[in-house]
Amino acid sequence: MNKRKIKKKIEIETLEEEKSDIKFCTECGEILEDFSVSDQAKNPDAVIENFHNCKKVGRFKGDVCSKMFIISPPSEESD
Repeated sequence: MNKRKIKKKIEIETLEEEKSDIKFCTECGEILEDFSVSDQAKNPDAVIENFHNCKKVGRFKGDVCSKMFIISPPSEESD
């Protein structure tokens, strides 16, 4: 049983290390402050379209779009 707990602890530490290396794009600026409760966050298709537009124009800077991260469902790995 101890081996299983140790393995999970190592996996969690590895995941935390990987998360710290992620750079989120924050080019949207002030819009991000209340984005999660806005009507725009309820429309994933519009967020995806905005993300693709940012990439096409060259405004996307980072590894992950902050808006895409906000609307994505929480992962089950956090349990």
